[in-house]
Amino acid sequence: MADQLQTIEAIRKRKAQYCRYLDTKQWDGIEAMALPDATLSFFNPDGSIMLVGKTPLTFSTPHAFQSFISGAFATAQTLHMCGPGKVVPSSPDEMKDVWCMEDQTVVNWTAGLLEMRGGGYYHETWKMKRGEWFLKSLRLERTYLKLRLWQGFLYSFRDSGSRSREVGNL
Repeated sequence: MADQLQTIEAIRKRKAQYCRYLDTKQWDGIEAMALPDATLSFFNPDGSIMLVGKTPLTFSTPHAFQSFISGAFATAQTLHMCGPGKVVPSSPDEMKDVWCMEDQTVVNWTAGLLEMRGGGYYHETWKMKRGEWFLKSLRLERTYLKLRLWQGFLYSFRDSGSRSREVGNL
């Protein structure tokens, strides 16, 4: 039992590390924590594959994911949070897990400020290699997704030190 608890804790730490790497833009760290042939896929609440522009968010290697995410989200402000996960062994050197998640992304876009907030569940497989756990597959199945576009948002400061705020309508 102690060994299984240590394994679950090791994978929990790796999952927290994944979220931290995303939010702090440590793209190489994400690639390094996954097997070279790991797959990563991201799905909308209706079950369709998510798109950024015309790019489907399904990747056959962590390098492909890292290459995309480092460009598409370079200036985005993000926060990824995962709740307690369920981790179960599928073999002595492989674990399957499910994590509830919620994320927020803010992008300064040409038409204004784009805000995305969503949640769902990560379904993952982790594999033991060289004494360490590596991501083998990741599938995010969103249960909700909310997008907002803010236009005409302006803060101005007056000489008197008081602050006025003007917000444009969509």
